[in-house]
Amino acid sequence: MNTWKEECVFLLKKLGGHAYLNEIYKEFEKSGTRPQTPSFDASIRAALEKGSRESACFDGEELFYMVDGKSKGHYGLVNYVSNQIDLTQEDDEFPEGKLMLKKHLSRERNQMVITKSKQKFKEIHGHLFCEICGFDFFKVYGELGNGFIEAHHNKPISEMNDNEKTNINDIIMVCSNCHSMIHRKRPWLSKEQLKSIIKIKH
Repeated sequence: MNTWKEECVFLLKKLGGHAYLNEIYKEFEKSGTRPQTPSFDASIRAALEKGSRESACFDGEELFYMVDGKSKGHYGLVNYVSNQIDLTQEDDEFPEGKLMLKKHLSRERNQMVITKSKQKFKEIHGHLFCEICGFDFFKVYGELGNGFIEAHHNKPISEMNDNEKTNINDIIMVCSNCHSMIHRKRPWLSKEQLKSIIKIKH
């Protein structure tokens, strides 16, 4: 019989790698491997919390992450790779472009803090470049890349409280590659952590 953590891994795989608690509970009722006790929902929630680094109950074994931040009830499976893709398929064409209506709540972003952060960075350094790898869009792409850089919030917006304020010093300038790599881990990698990875590879 699965442990509760193993059960959560099993259920999240069946649900495509991430799901909300109510979806996980329903999947357990439908295809779970453990007996359905009256408190099975509490056992599942506790296992997810213990396996999530963002949780105060984290026990050191990172199996899950909180997709939308703390207390949102949305859990994902760390390093999940879907095995539903048939790599033996020989077709060269695949259907795409179907219109889908999606509704979700998202934290509001203030573009002014990004603009001010870029302005201050440019005043200090003279030009925009990635703080992690040093990439300069203008040097590589010429006029097309002039003034372009991505801005990363050190504190995830999903974890902010209503009306919480962001200081421009909480923003770092990053290239598209480094920005993507920061978000490959849960919790996100810090600037220093990603820098150290780059140094190891070189």
